[in-house]
Amino acid sequence: MAELRVRARREGDLLSAHELERLTAPELRRLLEGGLTTVIVPFGSVEGQDGHLPLGADSLLADLVGREAAARLDALLAPTVRVGCAHEHLGLNGTLSVEAETLTDTAVALAESLARLGFTLIVLLSTHGGNVQALHRAVARLNSLGSAARTCAPRGDVGPDPGSHSGKWLTSVMLAHYPDLVDLPAASATLRDELQDADAQRGAANFERFVSSIVDQITAHRSRAR
Repeated sequence: MAELRVRARREGDLLSAHELERLTAPELRRLLEGGLTTVIVPFGSVEGQDGHLPLGADSLLADLVGREAAARLDALLAPTVRVGCAHEHLGLNGTLSVEAETLTDTAVALAESLARLGFTLIVLLSTHGGNVQALHRAVARLNSLGSAARTCAPRGDVGPDPGSHSGKWLTSVMLAHYPDLVDLPAASATLRDELQDADAQRGAANFERFVSSIVDQITAHRSRAR
């Protein structure tokens, strides 16, 4: 592949990937012509969290997972869709949400736009559980339309005991990657016992497990499609 192929260079603890919104049109054209035809579209959420985490934690995680997966897979990274379907958290202060049908329509429209550009595999990657069914419906609709691009929506592996909402799993990942945004003393009393198991080392392991599971699923999808 040409010299513009994704290079696995390190930036901090994360690999660096080509990001669509940072490319010029000629750069994008050269990447596509060179064979880079997989694109990852991350979907996150802005929602009420416990007092120790930022409202955009799921979207910040989507940025990280998308960038790392794209670099490992030699794929391009599309901009993160930051507001998702979070109706289950509407009772929590700070939650933004769209209807599931709206998210499905958005995912379909984005995938169709990316297919028109020349991408042949479009990955809809969510770090928020409330988005998953809407994205699966988007995949089914795109496949039924006979799109020139294949689509998939892999689920990340959070392990057997991820804990509560705003709990040890997400808190650990945030401590590993965004420690300045975590205020553990502000956590509610109901979470303090669980958060004793939260630390940056566990967060790095959680993140690696999640990303590796995504990469494995996309790799398998590519193999089946050959």
